[in-house]
Parts: sequence; structure tokens; C-alpha cells
Amino acid sequence: MADTTIRVPADVRDHLAELAAERGTTIGQLVAALARPARTRAQIRASYEHDRDYIAAHLVPGLGDDDADRGLAVLADIKRRARG
Repeated sequence: MADTTIRVPADVRDHLAELAAERGTTIGQLVAALARPARTRAQIRASYEHDRDYIAAHLVPGLGDDDADRGLAVLADIKRRARG
């Protein structure tokens, strides 16, 4: 894979260099490790649609978008309550 250059303020570069040194890696490897798990909106949507379709096909026939949206709202409420 070809490398590229990104421009950041000097203080950010210095911070990244310090973090990379503490972890025994390079700035490029550090940035890659930080970016890799972050998903784009399109990736999140595709994952949601795949999971919803799987559930509808294998677990809850007839599951619709409204059902999935209500389930997401319930999950968000549970997480909010757990945080206090």
C-alpha cells in the first residue's frame, strides 16, 4: 500500500509522535490503528440493513423498518438509563 502525507498542525504532529513512541509504533501505524475501527455512515447503514434482513429472514419473519427503529429506540433508552 502506498503511503501518503496528511497535513496537521505541528502540535498535533508532536502529540501523535509522542503517542506513537510510547506505543513503540510509527505515526502512520498509530493513525491507521485509530482510523480502522471507525466506520463511515454508509458502512453503518449497510451493517444495519444486513443485520435487519438477517433477523427478518431467520428470526422474526415480517420484521419491518418500524419494528427495527422501535428496537433501536428501546436499546438507546436502556443504555441511557444504565448511565444514570
